[in-house]
Amino acid sequence: MLKKKGNKKAKTIITIDNYTQSSYALKGTVFSPHGKLALKSNFFFVTYLANKDMIIAPIEIGSGISEEDLEGALENRAYEELGLDPTVEYMIRHLEIPHTGDGRLFQLFVIEQERYEETFSSLRKQVKYIDLVVPAPLLYTTLYDLELVERKGVHCYLYFTKYDTFLTFYKDGEYLYSKSIKYSLEQIYDRYCEMVGETVDEEIFFRTLQKEGMKATQADYQQNIMKLFGEIFISINDIIIYTKRAYELEVIDQMFIGSSLGPIVGLDDYVQNYLGLYSSALEFDFQLETDEWHVDQIQFMMAISGLEYISTQEVVNLTQYPRPPAFFKRPAGQFVGATLAVTALALMPPTYYYVMAKANETRNNLLQDEKQKLSSEANRYRGILKQKRKEIESLDKKTAQLKKVFQGKENTLTSVYNKKVFYKLKSDQMELFAGDMAKYGVKAQKIETKSDFYYLSLVSESDENITKLIKDISEKYQDNISMIDIEMIEKDQNSTFYQGILKVGLQ
Repeated sequence: MLKKKGNKKAKTIITIDNYTQSSYALKGTVFSPHGKLALKSNFFFVTYLANKDMIIAPIEIGSGISEEDLEGALENRAYEELGLDPTVEYMIRHLEIPHTGDGRLFQLFVIEQERYEETFSSLRKQVKYIDLVVPAPLLYTTLYDLELVERKGVHCYLYFTKYDTFLTFYKDGEYLYSKSIKYSLEQIYDRYCEMVGETVDEEIFFRTLQKEGMKATQADYQQNIMKLFGEIFISINDIIIYTKRAYELEVIDQMFIGSSLGPIVGLDDYVQNYLGLYSSALEFDFQLETDEWHVDQIQFMMAISGLEYISTQEVVNLTQYPRPPAFFKRPAGQFVGATLAVTALALMPPTYYYVMAKANETRNNLLQDEKQKLSSEANRYRGILKQKRKEIESLDKKTAQLKKVFQGKENTLTSVYNKKVFYKLKSDQMELFAGDMAKYGVKAQKIETKSDFYYLSLVSESDENITKLIKDISEKYQDNISMIDIEMIEKDQNSTFYQGILKVGLQ
């Protein structure tokens, strides 16, 4: 979903396909074709660098290299590992990527300096400054940022343009590898003419490819186009096999296929049958309003990249022609500003001090008037506060009296509750004790109670029965009694009975 970026000053994003000279303007959420290019302060120019115009490769270096030496170290490694011509000047940019090893891993973007300048020479004549140049394979990052594609699994993107056709692989939302093939749309057209042995009308060819694709109604065209795409997918299959082996990928979860012409009819089915990969059209809803029946997906992705860069500055930017800062942020502007300030101070007339004195006098008079008003207002509020304090003291006394009355009622209710609840508990317990005594042939001559303690004068013909009774009570009612004890069981001298006083504490 497209999220609006909060900017202090709204920018109009101008996306430019430098290879086809087509451009679009994004104002708010309206995306429409843009006419003649011209430099304006509120325009933010975005273009891309084709995959086949540069080398993209990962380079690992030791973690001990300082930031000051980092750029030089990466440049040296690039010449060594990428086989760059030492006699040629290159533009080398880098992006650090997550790495689990001991060193640091960087993605390098390399292009010959001369080729870079030639690529953008025509565009610079029109706009002079280029704010953002995105490497073509990294444009797909916008699909993950907008959650149009889930950051899970391995995805392969195949995109046909008139200048370059390239495959790009992403794993879990992170760029992995990209490779161009020799079958751009222009090369496909040339190869088709070669196959049929004549030069066909280019406009008709691309219109037919756009509308009918792999399911053309004309038999000769259908046969030749199927043969041509058979050649194309031999190259594509080789790249997929290499990528899976080089990056240890088990499967390609999904393939997205598109072209600057729009979806090519029947190509999805062809891919699934030929490569055995689940595929779908590379056409996404970026939630931008446009009246065009079809817009090149690269134009959409450039627009979103421009918004991201303005907001976060986190998009890889290969531009060598950035817009200069505001005049007074440049060294020359800062010098001019400082000079003007010093000159103004030197030329300031003595009347400045007179004016300031008068201004201060007027200000003091105004402050005195304000002080009198505030003093009067403060006295009024002091009287109000004094009255409120008296009311609070009176309410505190009433609260204390009511609290005392409430405490007394609470104590009474608590006492009544305890008597009702716990008296019932004790009577129930004594009833259980009576049953236990009958079970063991023990009688109670007398029962006394003090607080939570009961004193039972027990009598039995056998001292063993009294012992068994005490043991049974202590085991059965251990959750209801706090203690049980009998000091002595002795035989009555005047009879055959044994007697003792049992002390039981109830919880």
